[in-house]
Amino acid sequence: MRQKQLLKILLVMASVWLWTAISANTQEVVNAQSESIASEQINSKSIRKIRQLSEIELPNTSAELLVQSPTPTSEINQVTGVKATQTQKGIEVILQTTQGAKLQITNRSAGNNFIADIPNAQLSLANGDRFTYRSEKPIAGITEIIVININATTIRVTVVGEARLPTVELFDSNEGLIFALTPVASTTQLI
Repeated sequence: MRQKQLLKILLVMASVWLWTAISANTQEVVNAQSESIASEQINSKSIRKIRQLSEIELPNTSAELLVQSPTPTSEINQVTGVKATQTQKGIEVILQTTQGAKLQITNRSAGNNFIADIPNAQLSLANGDRFTYRSEKPIAGITEIIVININATTIRVTVVGEARLPTVELFDSNEGLIFALTPVASTTQLI
């Protein structure tokens, strides 16, 4: 009986010793592998330095730089007249100015409306009206033409088509900037 107990004790002690030896050896292998991987990464420059907050360039949030300064009045192109003339294809709207080539246009459409914004320009009409020109139903297919100052430095030209968006072409001339407008006839579907 004693031999069996002695054998059990020896077996437990051997197991503990073996487990301790294996754990120590495994830890040495893991440490050696970790050191090898770390040295390979450093050598291959795959580790990147993380920048500190003080090293990051922040966007400029100064109010002085964010606010646009107004356009000097010397750069504002004066439109001294608006004239609509009927042509064979439609109508021409002429923004009368000596600086027609300097006028830059940003246009878009919304439904049947053609809208053109002209920055750095101001209406200063001969009749003293500084804010608006309006022509209602100038020709068949075009309901309205409106030319207004939307602010102190921008003119807006709006052409409203009756059934569809009119075709618009732009030209420069000695007289000014010309909008050649051609109404588009509505199409009726046959069923």
